[in-house]
Amino acid sequence: MEDIKKLILELHDADAVKFGEFKLKSGLLSPIYFDLRIIVSYPDLLREVPRLLHKRTEEAKAKFDCVCGVPYTALPLATIICADHKYPMLIRRKEAKDYGTKRMIEGVIKAGDVCLIVEDVVTSGNSVLETARLLEKEGLKVKDAVVLLDREQGGRDMLESEGITLHPVFTISTLLDVLLDAKRIDPATRRSVKTFIEENQTFTKPPGNSSPEAKRRKCE
Repeated sequence: MEDIKKLILELHDADAVKFGEFKLKSGLLSPIYFDLRIIVSYPDLLREVPRLLHKRTEEAKAKFDCVCGVPYTALPLATIICADHKYPMLIRRKEAKDYGTKRMIEGVIKAGDVCLIVEDVVTSGNSVLETARLLEKEGLKVKDAVVLLDREQGGRDMLESEGITLHPVFTISTLLDVLLDAKRIDPATRRSVKTFIEENQTFTKPPGNSSPEAKRRKCE
């Protein structure tokens, strides 16, 4: 936990965590914003974040044969994990080229292999799911995804309903608690963010059993 606290404070120092009023892609005005793209300009963070991501997969006992980062922020993170631990890496394109192989997934693909997805921040979980769908089209299996930050807005439950287990290094609740304890934010700011998160959930967990798709995945 000390490593995570230290990382959160370093991310705040680097302005990767901002408080104020920010317009999101959805059009919503958020009191908090995460800009983890800046990690690439901080060598220590660029080394520490992949280390903690990989440590989280070990703690979760996730089993996988290869790794794919969600473009674009997670690509360097996945690259460092693969280089350090000698995992085969796959690259997902944002869009197919209209020349060459026109592939959406680059790398050596072995049908039946299990691929771990790496992401920086999860809100709805849609980017992870889109990546999983493309990998599955190539004959790969996706059972686990590791993420630095879970915004706790429904992404984890949505992915679980699709048979994918999300392993966050830390949640937005943990981040707020650490920053409050360090006097980086005040209680009013913490309440504002928590209220925003609670009022802007992206997924409601259905009652009863999981979907047929989730059951199929879990049986594989």
